[in-house]
Amino acid sequence: MPSDITIIVADAPRIPAIRDGVPLPGRIMYFTASNAASAMDTIRAHQPKLIVVDALFARTAPGVAFVERVERLAIPQSDIRLVVQLDGRWVTAPRSSVAEPVSVSRPVAVVSKTAVVVASASPMIAAPAALNTRRAPRFLVRDAVNAVVENGSANLVDISVLGAQIVSGPVLRPRQKIKIALPDTGDMLQVMAQVAWSTFEKPVLVMAAHYRAGIEFTDAAQQALEDYRRRHCADQPIPYRG
Repeated sequence: MPSDITIIVADAPRIPAIRDGVPLPGRIMYFTASNAASAMDTIRAHQPKLIVVDALFARTAPGVAFVERVERLAIPQSDIRLVVQLDGRWVTAPRSSVAEPVSVSRPVAVVSKTAVVVASASPMIAAPAALNTRRAPRFLVRDAVNAVVENGSANLVDISVLGAQIVSGPVLRPRQKIKIALPDTGDMLQVMAQVAWSTFEKPVLVMAAHYRAGIEFTDAAQQALEDYRRRHCADQPIPYRG
């Protein structure tokens, strides 16, 4: 039986607008397109009733692969839908083929099996077929790094010059702005960030639950972060897993 969780996967800059513009049922978890692997792990664990994929991401090669992997799970009574922007508002529609263009006809949100029909002056919403949704390579942390997040602590999992994945004891919520201090060879590296997605986890055989979160750095410390990851991370980036 599917859970009442709704999973949304979209490119990071579009998530805030989708969050504000699309009313969806149940508890909602947001994942950036570049973190689709974590979304897949959550889908396997929670078997959500509804999985919503940004139509632009769904038309890219990684997006097609992601949707196909979700379909292969064959979760009973679970539905995959697309979300598209239409004249300044967001609507969801049944998915037919992620490779098909989003065509234009009349102003409806639920459409036929052959096309996603929306009201718009433009003929289609297009995206390059081979768009790489990862904006910067991510690198696994070599040794345990205990970061300071606000007044709590978190373990750093991986990092790029634009963001990181952390495991936090204190609650982290999407869109929450946080201060994070990363231990370094000398002083702590202080950066500002915003939580892009957050998942509550209670692993088997672990006493305390935690939050796994993706954060986006909001200041201009890219060079400092690049130097930091060279000192603390693996030499090769994490392969993109779609």
